[in-house]
Order: sequence, then C-alpha cells, then structure tokens
Amino acid sequence: MNKKLIAAALAGAFIAPVAMAEVQIYGAVDVSVESVSANGAANSANDVNSRTRVTSNTSKIGFKGSEDLGSGLKAIWQVEQGVQMDGSGTDTFATRNSFVGLEGGFGKVLAGRHDSAYKTLAAVVNPLPNGVADICGGGTTNSLFCRGATRMVNSAHYFSPSFSGFSAGMSYGTDEARTADTNKDVYSLAVQYKANGVHATVGYEKRNDSIAKGYDTDLWQVGANYTFGDTTVGAGFERQNDQRVGMSDKTQNSWTVGAKHKMGAIGLGLAYVKLNESESNAKDDASQWTLAATYDLSKATMAYGYFTRIDNNDGAARNFALNSLATGVAAGSNPTAFGVGLRHSF
Repeated sequence: MNKKLIAAALAGAFIAPVAMAEVQIYGAVDVSVESVSANGAANSANDVNSRTRVTSNTSKIGFKGSEDLGSGLKAIWQVEQGVQMDGSGTDTFATRNSFVGLEGGFGKVLAGRHDSAYKTLAAVVNPLPNGVADICGGGTTNSLFCRGATRMVNSAHYFSPSFSGFSAGMSYGTDEARTADTNKDVYSLAVQYKANGVHATVGYEKRNDSIAKGYDTDLWQVGANYTFGDTTVGAGFERQNDQRVGMSDKTQNSWTVGAKHKMGAIGLGLAYVKLNESESNAKDDASQWTLAATYDLSKATMAYGYFTRIDNNDGAARNFALNSLATGVAAGSNPTAFGVGLRHSF
C-alpha cells in the first residue's frame, strides 16, 4: 500500500475520536519582565530593594468538550491547569477550573473545581488582570478588593440562563475534612444584569469557621460598569464582616473606581482601590493604583505595559494579590511594580 495512504489512514484513526468527542484545546501564554520593590516600612531594614524578575502570569492550558444528549441537553466538561513559563513552581494537573456537568434550557450545573458565583459574575473595571497589576486577584489575604472571589475546590455550582438580561449563580463548597468541632462549608450567591452596555452585580459569600471554630466570615459585593462606544467606566463596593467568638465583629470595607478606553489596537486603563480601616485606629487601611496600556498585535497576541503601587498604612502589610513579593511585605511598606509583557491566547 502507498506509504502516504497508510499515513493518512493512521492519522484519521487518531483524529476521528477527537473530532467526535468535540475536544477543544485552548490556553494562554503570558510572561512579563518587571521591576518590583517595597519601600517605606517603619523599620527600613524590612524594605524590599528594587529587583528585576521574569514572571509567568496566568499562563494556562486547558481541554474542554461536550456531548449532545438530545432534547436540548448536553454533557459538558473541562480540565484546565496553570503553566509556569518562568521555571518557578511545580505544576500539577487540573489546578484551575476543572469540572463535569450538564447544560440545557435550565442553565448549567457542574461539580469539581470552579470559580464561585461571587467571582464569576463580578462586575468591576480591571485594567490588566492576571498579573501583578491585577486589582481583583481575589480571595487572598493580600486582596484589597474581590476578597470573596475564590476558586472553590470540592464544589458544586448552578448558573441560570439569562432572562431579559438577568441571571444568577449559586455555589457550594464542601468541607471534606469536617470534624465534630468544625464545619468549613462555603456558600456563594450572585445575581447580575448584563444588557445594553450595562453590567451590574450583587454577590454574597458565607464562609463558616473561616479561621477557627465559630469564626465565620460574610462578604458582600456590589459593582457596575457601563460601556459606551470604546469606553468602559465602573465602580464597586465590598464589605467583609468577621464574626469572632468572644470578641466584637470586625468589619472592613473597600471600594474601587476605574475606566478603560480603546483606540483601535491601543488600550488604556486606570483603576483605584481603597481598603478602609477595619477598626478605630487599627491603621490597617491601604490603597492601590494601577495604570496599564495594551497593544493588540493580532486577535491572539497582545503586548502590554503597566505601573501599580500599593500604599499601606502603618498597620497594613498588603502584598500584590497575584505574583506577590516572595520575601513578604513589612507593615507600612509600599509594594511597587512596573514592567512590560506579552500575552498570546490560543
């Protein structure tokens, strides 16, 4: 048999099952070269001197697919993981949104590891997400905003279809290590309106025994942005309330404003976040500025530059929410970063 025919037959044998399963491969490669520092600590010995680093931002690869089950119902699945492009860290499989579920006229349900409804449906203006300049890294002790925006493990989710622009989501994170003394289940709810250039959301998250038994955390977030032409402006407010056993509640609010504008291939963005004091004279307030510029080299490739700075009060030690300074940040210090990068999506 002709060698070319044999090769074609073998290729078809491998390709056909993939095509039938509707498997899609997607991802992004995002690397930046940046200068970072943190100066202004009460004790200058705790300052982080300026240094240059190569950083892999939200670089990822994923596989997803679906199967038509008939009557408007289909099975859906996804496996996604982060990829360290700078040689740091150890990657494992399915570190990002990975799940199996069903989708139909009722919406979709899924189980596995996935962003909470609070995070998925959030509406804020974020000039340059996925890197050190991200104002909404979410869910970390360093976050000034989007403190409730987490990726839930061991979780189940429901997302409704849109009705005249309105939709909703619910998430439940189980505590598989639950004991007789603790119950760390997490509940997340969000409702959004998205139509006619308007995107508005309200989100709520309840974290039981978030730090210790009887230490619960409630988070509320409201946000809205409006797009007119090539410009988007928006604002958001978030409240975190910690209910502490034997102590008074601790409440800390934050708010943000931002704007983005496109001029052909060029994009400009600016955002400000303010985290207020949690208690009188706690001096744990902080703020962050982010300025970003992007240039679309193609539909898949984008070059960018940015500057971001966090100003910590004497009792605050907020680090970058993503790609934090590995040495940590001393109270009162001010993490600063600027750099350039390239992102390709496929």
